[in-house]
Order: sequence, then structure tokens, then C-alpha cells
Amino acid sequence: MRTTDAVWLAPGEPQEIQSDLVSRFHEEYGRPASGTWFAPGRANLNGEHIDFHAGRCLPMALTHGTYVAAAPREDGLLRMRTLDASLDDGVTTVFADQIGPQAKPAADDALKDDSSGHWSQYVHGVLWSLRELGASHPDFHVTEGFGADILVVSTLPIGGGLSSSAALECASILAFVALGTPLGLQNPLDDLNAALTREHRKQLAAACVRAEVEVVGAGTGGLDQTAAMRARAGKVLSLDCRDFSVQPLDIGCILRGYRLIAVDTGQAHRLADGQFSDRRAEAEAAAQLLGFDRLRDALPEKPRKADVLHVLEEFDRLAEQLESVAGRDIEACRRRLRHALTEMVRSEKLHHLLSGEAYGVRHITSTVGDILTAGHMSMRDDAEVSFTVADLVVETALAQGAEGARLIGGGFGGSVLLLIAPAGVPRLTAALEKISRNIRLIDVAPSSAAHAL
Repeated sequence: MRTTDAVWLAPGEPQEIQSDLVSRFHEEYGRPASGTWFAPGRANLNGEHIDFHAGRCLPMALTHGTYVAAAPREDGLLRMRTLDASLDDGVTTVFADQIGPQAKPAADDALKDDSSGHWSQYVHGVLWSLRELGASHPDFHVTEGFGADILVVSTLPIGGGLSSSAALECASILAFVALGTPLGLQNPLDDLNAALTREHRKQLAAACVRAEVEVVGAGTGGLDQTAAMRARAGKVLSLDCRDFSVQPLDIGCILRGYRLIAVDTGQAHRLADGQFSDRRAEAEAAAQLLGFDRLRDALPEKPRKADVLHVLEEFDRLAEQLESVAGRDIEACRRRLRHALTEMVRSEKLHHLLSGEAYGVRHITSTVGDILTAGHMSMRDDAEVSFTVADLVVETALAQGAEGARLIGGGFGGSVLLLIAPAGVPRLTAALEKISRNIRLIDVAPSSAAHAL
């Protein structure tokens, strides 16, 4: 008798999801939706906890993501509901002109914004951030009195470390752009995807980051939002967070003979609970001691392990007579520093590997696998954000013949990404089912960016 419930999560058929969402929207709000928008989740080959240090990250969009149906309002109200059973508590209503980092209570208690720590913060946060962006970019100027009715559904595991929050932000901000800004109002919905230039998408991704940092209170650095807003089908994005330039890299040669699988451990994570911010602050304290605003600047353009050792030696020299670094434990700061620096070296190695044409598929696959596993060890030992189930998943995957595996996302819960030959998947699945009753599996097939449907 089976005692576990490991399942494969399908992304669903977009047209069916859209049709159901539109129908439910009409039931909820008593009027038709003006449109629907989709933004993907993401998996990351490498680059965790370094986007805010200006490091290089290598994300790819998933076929799984978040769908938003919306219609505009002219009374300044924002009404939001999710169809996710674990989050749904009815319609949340806020005054659109009273949202933001210093939100004031609504005058009517029935409409009071009680969404602190609530999923709806990601939605009204991006409307606030879009307004801020519109003050300097006329294309994104939000019309006076703009509000909206919104209904959300996601095919991503909530809290699974696959960027469900960034997907919600990006789908929502596209809805707001389409319904309440000159760029959207001047372009029919079907044409809006083409009207959004690369620079537009870069600006909107940055606006989503600002919302998550200043409204939600999570110290994100832009990796997830950039992946959702600027991804390319069939490609890994090589994202240089020094200037947020992206270079799409082909991994078709790997995926023709191997599978990338995300394993949702069932242990949800939260980036706004303080632990993630502590890790970032410790690394930033190390950077401050070294005299750098951005840790990436501590390494040369093409960094190697020897460069990491040199920086660590300098940190040790500077910290030798100190009792703490910016009020934080010296050894903790050193471990966060070591994770960030070695993660940057791994990212640059992956960028070089996937950009080249002289490597054989077997060499590329083996090297990518080694980098995945090294990244997990660093997340476990230096970033100290891993957890028991994730470590077991990695150990099990490697024992079952996976080329490599690592924790992805912010940590303290979430998912593991692994690379394995198709022949090993049945054996792997059987082994994973023995770890936890909550294991869920997702095929990772690099997908396209957020768009109107």
C-alpha cells in the first residue's frame, strides 16, 4: 500500500485556465473581465543570494505560473481575491490612493486595509510602485482614480521557492499597465505584448522589485522579477545584476538527453520573516568591511577560486581585531561572504560554459551537475538556508544517478532543482516518495516571459 503522495504537477492548459478564470471573475464581481495576464515562475541554475550583490544569475522561466483576470474601476478601489484554497479568505479591498510603504487606514472600517503580511500586498504594492514609476516615465502614468477588480489563480506551488510571489507581481503589473496607463490604453490588449519594449520590461521588473522590498518587506534583489518579465522560451537567461543586462543562452543540447526537474519539498518558505534579510545583512556587513558597495566588485571580471581566497584573507585581516562586523557575528558574516563569492564564480563558469561552442554535451552536462551540487553545499554550509528535507532530496537524487542537485530560491523551505537522465526518473521518483508525503515534481522546460493572453 502506498503511504506517500508524490505527484507531478502539470502546468495545465492555458486556454482552459483562462476560460475558467474569466467565468469565475464574472461570478465574483458581477461583470466581465477586461483581460487576463500570465507570468511564469522560475528555476535558477545558479545565482542564489547574489542578485542584490550585483552577481550573475542564470534563471529560466517555467511553464507553470500565475494568471490574473482584471477589470478597471474609476472609484480608486482595488478589490482582490485568489482562487488558491490555502490563501483565499474572500475579497480584500483597499483604497488605491492609500497603498504603499506608509499606507494609511481607509476611512471606512469596512474597507480598511488589513492586508499586512497578506498575499494581496504583492498586488497593491506593484500598483503603488507603478504610480511611482509613472511620475518619471509618461508611458506608465496611472490615470486619476484608477482601481481594479482582480482574480488570481496559480499553477505554482505557493511557497515552493519557484517565485510564485514574483509571478503574481508581474502578472498584476501587466494588468495595471494595460488597464490604467497610456501605454495600455493606446494599444489593444492583443498588441500590448509587442508594445512592451525590452526597456519597458526592465523598468517594470524593477518596479516589482521595489514593491516587494518597500511594501512587502522582503529583501529581494531582482532575479525573480527579471526572469518572469524578460525570459525567453527554450533559453536560460544569463543575468548580470550589475546593470541587469541579459543574454539568452541555449540549453537545448542538455535537455535533449537529460531532464531538469524541480522537486517541491512541501515545506513552504517565507522571505519576509526576517531570516532571509538577516543573511543579506550579514553579507552586506562583510562587503562594508571590505570597502565595497557591491560584493561583485570585490572580484575581477573573470573570477577564479584563487580570487575568492584572496578576498577572504583580506576579510580575516580586517576583522582580526574586531568583536563584530556592523554589530553582526564575524564568523556568520564570513560564511555569507564565502557563499556569495563562490556562487559568483560558479555563475561565471556556467555563463562561459553555456556560451561556448567547443564543449561536448557530456562535458557540459557533467559540469552543470557539479556546479548544481556545489551550489547546494554552499547554500547548506555557508548561506545556511537549507533544511533537512532539501538535504535529503539532494542526497537521494545523487544516489539515484542525478548529475547534480541543489536548493533553489531563498531557502528555509522551497524546492530542489536536479539534472538527471530520463532513464533514472522512475527510480528517482520511487526513492523521493520515501522522504516526505508532500513531495511534488515539476518538469522544467524554459518558457516565455509574462504576457497578456
